[in-house]
Amino acid sequence: MRKPICILLVVVFVWLAVGVAAAGPAAAFERRASESTLLELINQARTKRGLASLHLNAALDQAALSHSREMLSQGYFSHQSAGGGSYCGRLLRAGYTCTGYRSWAASEVIGRGSGTLGTPQAIFAAWMRSSAHRSILLGKRWRDVGIGAVSGTFRGVSGSVLYTVDLGRRTK
Repeated sequence: MRKPICILLVVVFVWLAVGVAAAGPAAAFERRASESTLLELINQARTKRGLASLHLNAALDQAALSHSREMLSQGYFSHQSAGGGSYCGRLLRAGYTCTGYRSWAASEVIGRGSGTLGTPQAIFAAWMRSSAHRSILLGKRWRDVGIGAVSGTFRGVSGSVLYTVDLGRRTK
């Protein structure tokens, strides 16, 4: 069996301005609503361009959420985990493996913001303005997705939201 190839696309980080009004008590229910909204925005952009919609994958979803949580709790913003691991390693550990598949590919985008710049709409718009992020989200090869959004205090800014979108495709 071939070793999985981790496709690492150069990603320009979306570093949105902070200091806008905090999210407040709504943060507790934001996770699912933010993720659903973001998936809807991504799939609308894909179908508008004749691309296949992405389907939630439980392993990718868990990997994305865990990474967003870790970035928030550890106060960093990177595709590498706090311990130095790659996103490919995170996806494999979460269960998005190549076992039983002929090919395996994955990519990741991350974003953060606060207040109005931390909404799924603002993050998505920023990604679409970035050619690197746009090419990942609108990549023809992707079929599976996991989305993790968490909110809290990030580097002293309350109401911050951190997003991780993990994309993948496995073929038999």
